[in-house]
Amino acid sequence: MHADLTSRIDAVDRMMAERLYLSGSLARKLAAARGRLPRVALAQANELVEAQARLENPATARHLNAARIEDTCKMLERHLVAVPKGKYRRRAQSAMIGLAALRVLIVLALFIAVLSWRGFI
Repeated sequence: MHADLTSRIDAVDRMMAERLYLSGSLARKLAAARGRLPRVALAQANELVEAQARLENPATARHLNAARIEDTCKMLERHLVAVPKGKYRRRAQSAMIGLAALRVLIVLALFIAVLSWRGFI
């Protein structure tokens, strides 16, 4: 039973990485998913981080509410399936291209400023 819960939590973790284009631990992914998932889903998903830690120890794993963890996993999977597959990947790529363009403009502006300061322009 505990192996099923662990695999289910890992599946949600992988789905968050795939759909929301996030990396890191589950806790880090949930913190970064603000604005991408509903608040209610994120509040309930924080239980998965605690459950994941409890499942590592057999003594504390006995005290988990398996049905609640299953419901949380199902709810998160429903929300993650609703997210278009490449939506946040395109957003991340656009941000990276925008930052590169901004850096090129800053270097160009500094180069022109140095040329005018030295009297070449």
